[in-house]
Amino acid sequence: MTSQPAETVSDSVPDRRVHEMSDPSDATLPEGRAATEGGAEVTVDNAMLERRGPFEGGALFSGAEGLVGLSVSSRMSSPRPHHHRTLVATTTFGEMFATRIRSRHLHAERTPDRLDDPYSGYAQLGFVLSGRMHIEQSGRHGTIEPGAASLLVGSLPFRTRIDDEAESIQLYLPLRLMLAHGYAPEAWAGRSWEITPSASVLREILRSVTSGSHPVPAASASHVGHALREFALAVLHEAADRVHAGYDARAMYRERAQAAIADRFADPSFGVAALADELRVSPRYLHTLFQGEDLSAGAQLRATRIRHAATLLAGSRTRDLTIAAIARLSGFGGDDQFARAFRRAHGVTPSEYRARHRPATL
Repeated sequence: MTSQPAETVSDSVPDRRVHEMSDPSDATLPEGRAATEGGAEVTVDNAMLERRGPFEGGALFSGAEGLVGLSVSSRMSSPRPHHHRTLVATTTFGEMFATRIRSRHLHAERTPDRLDDPYSGYAQLGFVLSGRMHIEQSGRHGTIEPGAASLLVGSLPFRTRIDDEAESIQLYLPLRLMLAHGYAPEAWAGRSWEITPSASVLREILRSVTSGSHPVPAASASHVGHALREFALAVLHEAADRVHAGYDARAMYRERAQAAIADRFADPSFGVAALADELRVSPRYLHTLFQGEDLSAGAQLRATRIRHAATLLAGSRTRDLTIAAIARLSGFGGDDQFARAFRRAHGVTPSEYRARHRPATL
C-alpha cells in the first residue's frame, strides 16, 4: 500500500483541506476530506501529509470520493465504499520515508501502467500494528499480522487487501540500497516472515517516530534516516535465510562500482585498477562483474567523464572555463586525451561541441 512521496507534497492543491476534528473516526467530516488536530488549515496532496503532530492528525479519506483521492501509485477500491475510511500520515527521513496507515475495507492494486512513477525506485518494508493485511506479488501470497514483516517492491505489480480494520507502517527503502548490499529486490517481492529481533526493534522505532508523541526535529531527520537504514539492512540480513531470497554478490559489487565511479570520476588518477582496489577485488574479477552488461567498468568511467564534460561545455554558467580546465574537472589527464575521447563519443571536438550547444550570450 502506498501514499504520495514527501517530495511531491504541495501547498497549492485547492480542493483538499485539513479540518479540525477531535476524533479521527468522526463521521461528520465530508467524505474524501483530510483531517487533523490543532485547528490549523493545511493543504495536503492526495493521500500524503507531511506532519509533526499526532498520527490521529493524518489525512483522513473516507467513502467513494476518498478512494479516488487515495489512488495515486495504486488503484484503490473497496467492497463497501461508503464504509471505507483511511487515515494516512507520512514522515521523511532523508532519502527514506515512512507511511503510517489505519484503514478499513481497502483494496489496493499497483498495476503495470503505474510503474513509471517515483515509487518504482523503492521497496516497502512493512509491519502491521493491529489487524491483518493480505499481500500478493510475483506469485507469492501472505497474510501479515503484528508478529510478521513483509516486503513489496515498487517496480513490480502487487495487490494488498484489508478486509476489516488494520493499522500498518511501511518504511520505504531505495532499491539501490538493497542492490548495493547484495539483495536482489525481485527475490524479495511479496515475501513475508516471522519478525526477527532487529525487525522488532525497527518496528518499535517506527511506531514511535510516526506517532507524533515524540516528533523528530527536522534538523535530525537525516540522522534518524541513517539509523533506520542500518536497522533495515539488519532486518534483511536476519531474514535472508528464512525467506530463501538469496544474495547477489555480483549485483552488490556492480552497484558499489557505479557509486565509486560517480564519486571519483573527476580524479585523473582514478582508473580501473584503483576502482578494483577500492572494491577490494582483483581487476580480473571486476571485469567479470560487468560481463553481459551494456558497458564495462572502464567504459562506464569514460562515459561518466564525457557526460560531465559535455554538461560543462554546454552550460551557461561555465562559459568562461577553458577546454583545458573542463578536461581537468572531468577527470582527463591531458587535453589530447580529452579531445580524442570526446571525438570518439560525439564525433566532434570539444570546441565544436561547445559552439553547437552553448546558449547564446544575452
